[in-house]
Amino acid sequence: MTGEYAASFLPSVLVPLVGVVSAAVSMALLFTYIESEAEG
Repeated sequence: MTGEYAASFLPSVLVPLVGVVSAAVSMALLFTYIESEAEG
């Protein structure tokens, strides 16, 4: 996907950002699930 579009720097920025955000979201969901299971 190499092209002469305006935001050609976006993939190099979005890939680590998506990785960090998805990891944080999955950790938060897992944490809330474990905490809810521990309470009951």
